[in-house]
Amino acid sequence: MKKIITIAAMLLFITTVSAQTNNVVSKPFSNYTEYKGLVFVSGQIGNTDAGFSEEIHQALQNVSAMLKQAGTSMKKVLNVTVYLRNIQQIDEFNSIYRTYFQPPYPARTCIAVSDLVRKANVEISVVAAK
Repeated sequence: MKKIITIAAMLLFITTVSAQTNNVVSKPFSNYTEYKGLVFVSGQIGNTDAGFSEEIHQALQNVSAMLKQAGTSMKKVLNVTVYLRNIQQIDEFNSIYRTYFQPPYPARTCIAVSDLVRKANVEISVVAAK
């Protein structure tokens, strides 16, 4: 019982930010959450009507915008998770990724998936220091 109370007390210090429309949360998750100096950005996609390169740029710009809103930046990203619908496009992804991150690069996981929301080709989430 004591562990449950401790976990519940810890959760009280989590800050969440969600897009809202008419004071109603428009999606069942937060754009980002903050906890103990860390910012967790939910998966971001780009314009799925654009080409793959443009989609990557937009997803990373969306990540950057969320980080800026949280008071941090791409320079403080610690971990990146990437979902690609076509793993054969990893080289193209990496060439664009390198324009947003410089060595030492954040830790990263890249996962091939069969489908993403709105038929996106890439989705990117990050964890950054505040």
